[in-house]
Amino acid sequence: MGGLSGWGAGRVAEDWQPDERRVRSHKASRSSIDSDNENSLGTLAFSSQELCELPQLRQDLITGRWVAVATERARRPDSFSQAVKESVAARDLCPFCPGHEAMTPPEVLAYRAPGMPANGEGWWIRVVPNLYAAFRPEPDGQEQRAGRFWQRDAIGACEVLISSPDHRAPTSTLPRRQVEEMVQAYVDRYRHHAQNAWVEHVLILYNHGRPAGASLEHPHSQLYAIGLEAPAFADELDGARGFYRANAACVFCRTLEDERRAATRIVFENEAFVVFAPYAARTPFETWIMPRRHTASFGDLDPSREKPAFAEALQLTLRALQEGLNDPPFNYFIHSAPAKADVADAYHWHLELIPKLSTAAGFELGTGMWINVVKPEDSAAFLRERIQKVAEPA
Repeated sequence: MGGLSGWGAGRVAEDWQPDERRVRSHKASRSSIDSDNENSLGTLAFSSQELCELPQLRQDLITGRWVAVATERARRPDSFSQAVKESVAARDLCPFCPGHEAMTPPEVLAYRAPGMPANGEGWWIRVVPNLYAAFRPEPDGQEQRAGRFWQRDAIGACEVLISSPDHRAPTSTLPRRQVEEMVQAYVDRYRHHAQNAWVEHVLILYNHGRPAGASLEHPHSQLYAIGLEAPAFADELDGARGFYRANAACVFCRTLEDERRAATRIVFENEAFVVFAPYAARTPFETWIMPRRHTASFGDLDPSREKPAFAEALQLTLRALQEGLNDPPFNYFIHSAPAKADVADAYHWHLELIPKLSTAAGFELGTGMWINVVKPEDSAAFLRERIQKVAEPA
């Protein structure tokens, strides 16, 4: 069954086509645009090609999710550049700066100079439990009913990965070797938690800028190890399993093949990773970093070949965002196979980067669909050009 409402078993077949009647019903004429939208567009300039271009509905091959690409609602890619807001945060009060180690819980991992004491200075990577954790590491947590509802103790681990002693150095500006060390800390902590019997999911994320949820200026990542399957992974896992059953192939690998063949959404490539804008990107400049080698778990990152290549791909992408869009707020997170799931053949780990350049409003919240106002092809071309300018030997 095809079409907008027919996303069932047919979604995994490679020859799947949308129901033409459904597609026709969404080809509204320009005259159907309401007056409020026309007024909101009055100050924006478009080329004749843009004015003639109808909005599109694009479907994500992996999840089946639909995204509206409506470029008439926005501006040119480079007009998303934001004014830099200078911070006046006092480093004297920063718990992540060297010399303030006593302001955090005792470290669980640190890369530091030989002979330097634990929980003291001399480190270049430091990992500590989150002082304000949303989950607690109590493996014997209880589950019980509350009337018709279920509730359970929030079992898990929350950690802060401090990526540099430098209070004002984001990942985009760090020495490449330091980024590799940050990636190694990601891998070390991922492996540590994934082996715990009660852990179902390990998520590593990075928030940059207050609009993206960063509460402290000092650059740091976060790790969550939780005892249930995260809902955001469910559609990816279902899509990956369904595609594998139908085609005996990884849907992520096929996506990577298609993206490289088309080339229009490729941002950057090196020997081990491909950076691209997804065909059905949810937001302006959404970007994925995916390993060429099929592997389901981030914990299997090869330290000699893939670690430096991943650090390069991540840093260049972040630097292109910083230079091209004037350091916008963003989130990135690593999607890896659930620790106990048997999806080694079907799933493929990757990093998703989502700049905070638009706001989810009533439509997005009410429908669960996204409206992207920049074509992924345009955002990829924009970032590709910036990477060519900022790339330099490590």
